Amino acid sequence: MTREPAPRPLLLDWLAQGTSLLRSELDKADESWVTGPSTLPGWTTAHLLTHLARNADALNNLVTWAATGVETPMYPHGVSGRLRDIEEGAQRKPQVVVKDVHDSATWLQQSLDALPDIAWGRTVRTAQGRLVPASLIPWLRIREVWIHLIDLGTGVTFTALPDDLAAALLPDVVTTLAGRDDCPALVVRPWSGGLPLTTRLTDAAATSAEVEGTTADLLGWLTGRASGAGLACAPVGLPELPAWL
Repeated sequence: MTREPAPRPLLLDWLAQGTSLLRSELDKADESWVTGPSTLPGWTTAHLLTHLARNADALNNLVTWAATGVETPMYPHGVSGRLRDIEEGAQRKPQVVVKDVHDSATWLQQSLDALPDIAWGRTVRTAQGRLVPASLIPWLRIREVWIHLIDLGTGVTFTALPDDLAAALLPDVVTTLAGRDDCPALVVRPWSGGLPLTTRLTDAAATSAEVEGTTADLLGWLTGRASGAGLACAPVGLPELPAWL
């Protein structure tokens, strides 16, 4: 996606709601939770929280780029530096990790609030090398915050997403999967209505799996956060999916 999926005020509202929920989950944090496992393989909650904090900093770099016109990469030290920062950051005291998430989220929001109108249309580059307008920065953060809220393992699920956000996220997820060579041909039909979503065009001899369900259940399965137990599939049996991100 290279254009924002909703008007800027709505994007900023979705971001504010997600950040507020993240803060409320962090308010319940104790040391054993922070140092314990997240739902992501190989990562403790401290790893995941550090990733969220560094993502806020990285997106803040893009805001700076848009504001100044001076190229400011998301991760100046590349993938290796990004992974090193997460690993080292996860070893800090739990209260330091939690404070880092709060502070970095605040700084990003302040930067977004201060961004002049003319800067929102400027082009920046994501960590994957895509050139996108700065107006997409809130959406990049929205995906990180809301989906990693689920990865914290505190009981938050995709049902917590505002309905309009879930409806905007579903085609974004399907489009990303459609770009994977190892993604099977799918027709995704949310029960909430709207046109079906497809991962790829197929010829007459090819078979597409048609998957139906609530938007929340579809998002959980497509992003690898849920088994898809509540979904209907024809032919019977959900296909194996590649990693979403």
